[in-house]
Amino acid sequence: MFQAASKFSVILFFLLFGASVFGVDFEQVYEYYKKGNYDTLVKVSRHGLRSGEVDYKILLLYVASEPSLEEIDKTLLSIYSRSKDHPSIFFNSVYLFLERALVLEAYDSGTRWGKIFLDKGESSVRYAEGVYTYACILYSAGNYQSAESVLDKVKSTPRDSKLGKRIRILEMNLDKKKEEK
Repeated sequence: MFQAASKFSVILFFLLFGASVFGVDFEQVYEYYKKGNYDTLVKVSRHGLRSGEVDYKILLLYVASEPSLEEIDKTLLSIYSRSKDHPSIFFNSVYLFLERALVLEAYDSGTRWGKIFLDKGESSVRYAEGVYTYACILYSAGNYQSAESVLDKVKSTPRDSKLGKRIRILEMNLDKKKEEK
């Protein structure tokens, strides 16, 4: 009787928690995302992203769903520190982080990831936008000279006309700051 109950509990454990123990399937995580089950998505993907083999598509959904910027920072750092080379989708996740860091005024972590994005994220389809966002983080943090330097770098990358207009507005604000001195 005890052995049967023990076997049943082991089977029940694997049925209930098997996905989190053995890794998470992208299709499963994507279903959570589509249905708006963001808490579940975060819960099942965070541990695997920090310790296991990284599915960068899951990382992108995780960054879009995780409510805590600090937890995203820890997860990105864990992944970044395990390898020298990362695919472009990793840097797309960093771009999402930068956008949130700007809005939430998380200038320290935004500056750290902005520098990494600037130096290594060229493969991202959002590279120009990410560098611009990094310049905005620096500007918002009051680091105007660095913001201007980063802005000069983004002007040399291909971009669309909307981004060009936003760059020009930031340049004008930087010029105003120079005049105030």
